[in-house]
Amino acid sequence: MPSKKERIRASNLKKPSRSPVGAPLEAINDQVIKNFKKDGVVMLENILHPEWLLLLELGLQRVLNNSSQEMHLFFKGQEGEFIETIRNFEIIPEIRRLIYDSPIADLIGKLIGSENLWLYSDEFFIKQGGNSARTPWHQDTPFWPTSGTQIASAWISLDPLTSNECLEYVAGSHHGLLYDGFNPAKVNEDPTLPHYGEGFPPLPDVENNREAFDILSWEINPGDVIFAHPSVLHGGGPTGPTSQRRAITIRIYGDDICYDSRPETKPTVPLTPGLSLSLTPGDPLRSPWYPRIRPIPAHLQAEWI
Repeated sequence: MPSKKERIRASNLKKPSRSPVGAPLEAINDQVIKNFKKDGVVMLENILHPEWLLLLELGLQRVLNNSSQEMHLFFKGQEGEFIETIRNFEIIPEIRRLIYDSPIADLIGKLIGSENLWLYSDEFFIKQGGNSARTPWHQDTPFWPTSGTQIASAWISLDPLTSNECLEYVAGSHHGLLYDGFNPAKVNEDPTLPHYGEGFPPLPDVENNREAFDILSWEINPGDVIFAHPSVLHGGGPTGPTSQRRAITIRIYGDDICYDSRPETKPTVPLTPGLSLSLTPGDPLRSPWYPRIRPIPAHLQAEWI
């Protein structure tokens, strides 16, 4: 159960902005940008038009309907098993259209202060059938070969969620240490066991010391979007016995993101063979693996003519 501090914090920030879906960029005002820089995470209510949610729903149906997209199972064979698919943009036309045509990229660009935007990756997390386990506390950036500040993830759920089922975030943790990632193979043994085992300090045990952290979560309805810096500590709430959580995370970055190295004990994710052969640490993160989203490339603009 959330502590009193968590309930108060979530209540204070539960509905930070009410924006008409016809003018989503108006929701990104100076206060929202200030909150994003301070906490590393903001939730904007009713920011996506139902048409974009329908497009997302169609994309998810294609993913689940033998689309050739590779599905990864977390907690395989256990009660908490759930599906993850990554880089759907490359395979699923509805997700490609969502990322190019919806306001998601423009919202992120305004938050991070960059007119030039590239897609790092997109990822579905599909928890169905009830009783799916929570995702352990972690940061995303230790798993990624990146450095810089102009980057954010948009988390979109197709299902209404209670604050206990929503993602949870440790406010302001993107200003602190970069921790080692959790080890997916040993997460049931200890969710703080390291991914690399070198180069980064171990993860704090947030779940068993919740009172020590400023934890944010929200009640979510379809159309709401959470925007978070990938260095914020976060974890996914479990689903109840009759609930589901079908969500996508879209990660977009701006001008100052560069390629960086990570310990060689484990590969970075998603797997990007050849990237380290074309880039050295400190180079701008430019590669066909990371398509330009804004400004829309000329050859894609021509499709509208």
